[in-house]
Amino acid sequence: MNLKNRNKFINYFKGKIFLSRLTAAAFLTVAVIISFLIYQPIDKSDKERVEFIIQKGSSSSEVAGLLADNSIIRNRYLFIFYAVLTGNEKQIKAGRYIISRSMNIPQVLEIFTQGLAEPEGILVTIPEGTNVNDATIILTKAGIKNAPSILGIEIIGLEGYLFPDSYRFKEDETQEEIIKKLTDNFDRKVRATFKNISDHDFKEAIIIASILEKEVRKEEDMRLVAGIIKKRLAIGLSIEIDSTVAYGACYQQFLTGKYCDVTQVNLVDNISIDSRYNTYMRKGLPPAPISNPGLTAILSSFNPEKSDYLYYLSAKDGTTIFSKTAQEHQRARRKYLKI
Repeated sequence: MNLKNRNKFINYFKGKIFLSRLTAAAFLTVAVIISFLIYQPIDKSDKERVEFIIQKGSSSSEVAGLLADNSIIRNRYLFIFYAVLTGNEKQIKAGRYIISRSMNIPQVLEIFTQGLAEPEGILVTIPEGTNVNDATIILTKAGIKNAPSILGIEIIGLEGYLFPDSYRFKEDETQEEIIKKLTDNFDRKVRATFKNISDHDFKEAIIIASILEKEVRKEEDMRLVAGIIKKRLAIGLSIEIDSTVAYGACYQQFLTGKYCDVTQVNLVDNISIDSRYNTYMRKGLPPAPISNPGLTAILSSFNPEKSDYLYYLSAKDGTTIFSKTAQEHQRARRKYLKI
């Protein structure tokens, strides 16, 4: 090869190397940009929860299009590219998801492929101390069509054993399904914990816990009041609790499926009317729970605190006032209740 041809040959390959390096640099630049767009949320500061529904049979392309149309991602093709690159283009699961614009494409795709969908149904919270009557009203207002059917003579016997918690119900959930969810939850969270307790002691503890929910706010006060109730039972004194009287005044209406608000009962009139729930006129506990207690009240009932107190009252601000003697209790009534 003469010198002239050799120089041409060298210059040719120099040009090829330059183009190769230029192509590699361009490719790297494009890759960096794509990577940045994939991992950069459309709006990192926008934490607003967005409901996103994926229908059964939807393709990754269709999902990408909906995400882009709703301004959750910048570009549908970036989503498709990343889904194919990671082998997840056919792993997206149908469901109702809660996402936000502060999520990047990998985060959104992971939620879809892991099937982290929101549970179906209506979310309903039943607070501690709710009785069957109150639970019926809460469920009805939430839109559960068959809720009114849970109130009546067949169900009132389950008072105390319908665990207060947050649940998801279908709009057309049946009476049996509603009751089963609440009682199954009670069995898991309460019965399983105290499975070695006798039936008699267990029932007594749930009755006391149902009273604590209506009478006391703080956990430490619950244990003290549980101790007072146990002490009064032991020495033969009536426990004289207003909330049991109120429940008894409504009980007959509960049996017939009628609404009765225990908070509106005239206690002055009803304390002198005998009923199985009147703990002023009858010694011992009422025959059954008067509400559905939560774990704090139940644990307090199983672990009463001994003290010198024999009386208590709830002041108008919710504070529990304890007294050792009848005289102290009367003074407290005059001071805090203006009686």
